[in-house]
Amino acid sequence: MEPLSMKLRKAGESKNSRIILAVDVTKEFSRASGMDVLLDLLKLFNSVGKYVAGVKIGLPTLLSAGPESIYRLINEYEWDFFFIADLKIADISYVNSLILSRLREIGFDAAIIHSFIGREKGLMDTVEAARDIGIGVISVVAMSHPGANDILNKNFDYLLQLSMDSGVDAVVLPATFTEYIKRARNAGFKGVIMSPGIGAQGAKPGSAIKAGADFEIIGRMIYKSEDPTTTARKLVEVLRWE
Repeated sequence: MEPLSMKLRKAGESKNSRIILAVDVTKEFSRASGMDVLLDLLKLFNSVGKYVAGVKIGLPTLLSAGPESIYRLINEYEWDFFFIADLKIADISYVNSLILSRLREIGFDAAIIHSFIGREKGLMDTVEAARDIGIGVISVVAMSHPGANDILNKNFDYLLQLSMDSGVDAVVLPATFTEYIKRARNAGFKGVIMSPGIGAQGAKPGSAIKAGADFEIIGRMIYKSEDPTTTARKLVEVLRWE
């Protein structure tokens, strides 16, 4: 299997884009069906597809649409980008492997996992299982909200080293705290860095890339705008791969 890091970079180069579209759209369970969410996503993807290298689908969307609709979305349409399941998985490696198997069946290329689950029977074994399953692993090393500094971000150095030792395909580091991106590069991390926190959380487009990230994860700034196509087009002018 081609490494996820290679697929990510190829997608960025082919689209000339460093944008990963974060999708956390929902519908009230009592008033909508998975088909309603699917149609909303199809409309969104068609409007911004040529400006987006990848799509990160969050748990709210997966629960609202249902696995069957997400399977259709990924497999029945010719999207030219990679799909990431953002469930922030944080269990023992055995349970994690079960989740990863189901996500791979749906069609996801990679899944986001918390690194704080530790080494033995945690992240190390989860990455090993993921290789057999054929799905990439992206570990959360630091988060973008202020409360992350209470516990998670204080353990940045250990979690980064654990992620590097485990051989994850990419890491998530916040655009709102770009010092973590710089520290990761200074520590010798040469893998893919994805950075959330652009727009709705206050970070400016391009700030994470300038600090050393490879992709910026952008959600509400695009899909909640009045004109997602124009917004994505303007963003990619700042976030070109070249």
